[in-house]
Amino acid sequence: MIVRPLPSIPNKGQKELLRTLRTTILLMDIQELVLGMPFNMDGTKGDSVIRMERLMHTLKNGLKIPLTGIDERLSTVEALEFWRDMSAKRRKKYRTVDSLAAAFILERYLKEN
Repeated sequence: MIVRPLPSIPNKGQKELLRTLRTTILLMDIQELVLGMPFNMDGTKGDSVIRMERLMHTLKNGLKIPLTGIDERLSTVEALEFWRDMSAKRRKKYRTVDSLAAAFILERYLKEN
């Protein structure tokens, strides 16, 4: 299995997000979405996790496919360290540090399941 980052989806509101995700899900035959959950470093829920839980609820109702939230603590730090050692060609593949961090989150999920 290969993890490949997709372009970021600009924030144009929930309706546009759902439309874009539905199209992507159909085109790519996506069976499940994995979302990073930004827990506090001590593992507690902060405002960011609460917002993500609300988004997950909206997505579950609007997309009708399984969604899983996975702890994303330190994924950006890990991605930044990796990014610094990457060639320009490889950086182009991932587009941004956030895309690389998302790929790390998905890889972590796939290894655990």
